[in-house]
Parts: sequence; structure tokens; C-alpha cells
Amino acid sequence: MGVADVFLSILEKIGGKTVEVAERPISRIPSGRSIQDRLRVLKQMQIEVEKEKIKESEKEMAEIIEWRRQELQKPFSERLAEGMLKHFSGPIRTLSASFRGLDYDLYRANMKMSRDSYVALTIVVSVFLSLFAFAVGVLAYFPYTLSLLFGLLGFMFGFMYMRIYPKIVWKTRVAEVERELPYALRHMASLLSAGVGITEAMVSVATANYGVISEEFELMIRDMHTGASLEEALTKFEEKMGSESVSRTVKQMIRAIKFGGNLADILYKLAEDFAFDYRMKLVEYVQKINGISFVYMFLTIVMPTMFVVGILAGSIMARSLILPVESLALILLFAFPALSVLMVIMIKRGEPR
Repeated sequence: MGVADVFLSILEKIGGKTVEVAERPISRIPSGRSIQDRLRVLKQMQIEVEKEKIKESEKEMAEIIEWRRQELQKPFSERLAEGMLKHFSGPIRTLSASFRGLDYDLYRANMKMSRDSYVALTIVVSVFLSLFAFAVGVLAYFPYTLSLLFGLLGFMFGFMYMRIYPKIVWKTRVAEVERELPYALRHMASLLSAGVGITEAMVSVATANYGVISEEFELMIRDMHTGASLEEALTKFEEKMGSESVSRTVKQMIRAIKFGGNLADILYKLAEDFAFDYRMKLVEYVQKINGISFVYMFLTIVMPTMFVVGILAGSIMARSLILPVESLALILLFAFPALSVLMVIMIKRGEPR
């Protein structure tokens, strides 16, 4: 392109901009009128300008409110992790590289959070527990070295717990799937008996209120909409759950789809088998509870009494309190109740699902 062509191109752009500006409606002060008319027009123009400014301000405020509303819709933990990752992205990414298998754990737990964000959240939770444990040690009048040890143990506990937390969530989801699986299979079997297709039956389960299993069926439907086959979606569901009951169900469904068979009868039979297994587990659980109840009574009633008696006896022999009153109150008010709560949680987690 020559110099003349470049010059002509510049003139065309300037001319087009001039035409664009000339075509805009511009409010002008009319000439040839009295001063009162001009002042009136000028006042009207000021009012219009102020209205435009108010509209722009309201628009900006509405955009800010909408952005804030979308931000508040995110969980607090996710926003906290994003803030931490924003300021310490380098060390967090270096640390997250050592977390092997974390991506797969987050995927199986259906936690929609990146690995770096989860590591950032892990650090925040660990620091909070560390400060809390240190504060408890200080309030209990323990030596500062012991309080620092409590803080270190709190950090280690928080870090290890957050590392295995996705696996805990995954196991909880698997337990809920196994609990709702008989009802979902009966639902599908009744629809198949009525002549509904397998895909439509899965969509019906996805839209029903079966908790985690409805979520997983919805994910399978999405996979099929993106090009995956029914067999691939079922196999992916089986690998994600890692459950014997789910694996058995998927294998039976794939076999019936491939080689033919009455899938409705198969699903009915599987539902009955799973319900029977649940009843047997419930009987075993009740038998275990009868033995655990004595241990629970010992921890909540006998053990605190023996502890107080032992402290009193030792204090009488030593002719002084062998444990500060604040520490004794802390143990009686928090340690033993926490032990009881932990026992209840263990009993609850052992409940068949």
C-alpha cells in the first residue's frame, strides 16, 4: 500500500467520524430569542444532563448490586479460598502439586472446586484451628509452650482432616446412593413395565427427589446429551461410586441392554435384594448398639465421676490442688462432653444406610 492510499484511508476515517458526529442530535441554545427564552432552554438542558447522570449512576449501582448478588450466591468457603488464592497463588500452587489424587477425590465427591482453591481452603481451615487451639490453651492458663503445642496440633489436625475430607464426602454420597437405590430401581422398573424407554426412566429418576442418586442420574443424562452412549454413562457412574451395589446394578443393566431380557423384572429383583440386605444390616446394627450403650454410659457418667474423685484424692494427699480450677472446669465442661459427642457421631456413622 502506497503513501497516497494510506493518506486517503485516513481522510475517509476522519470524514466518516465527522458525518457520525454531525448526525447526532445536539441540543443547542436557540439564537435570535430573548434572554429569558435562552435561560429557560439552558435550564432545560441542565435538567436533561442531570437526568442522564442520574440514569448512568443508577445503571452503575444496579450493575454493582447484581455483581454482589452473584458473589454472595457462592459459598463462603469458596469465596474465602478465592481470596486466599488471589494473594498467595504461588506457594499454594506449589503445595497443591504435592497433593496426588486430589482432583479425582474432588470429582468423586462432586465438589465443584479446583485443586488450588481447595488447597487454599485447607490452609485457611488449618490456621483457624491452630489459633482456636492456642486460644483454648491460653484461656485454660496452660504454659505458653503447651499452648503453642496445642496450636501446632490444631494445625496438623485441620490439615489432615481437610486432606481426607473429599473422601469422607464421597463415602457419604455412596452411602446415600445405596440407601436410595432400591427406591430408584423400583421407580425405573415401574416405568419400564408401563412401556417407557430406559432413557426416559432415567430422566424421571433424575427429576425425582432421590437426593444424591438423582444428581448422579442427571449427570449421566448430561453425558449422554454431550455424545456419550448409555453404556459409557453407566460405566462412568459405576467407577465414580466404587460401590458393590452400584456395580452390580450397572452390570445387570448393561447385560440386559446388550443381550436382551426383561429389564423391569431384573430391576425389581435387585431392589428386593438390596432391601433385604439393608434389613439384615439393621439387625446387626441393633445388636452392636446394645453393647456400645454400656461404653457410652461409662464415658458420660462413670468416667467424669472417677476423674473428679481422683483429682480430689490427689489434692488431699498433696495438700494442694494438683490441677488448676480453670483447667478442671475446662475438662469437665468441654473435654468429656466432646468425648460424648464423638461417641454419638461414631454410633451414628455405623448406622446402616
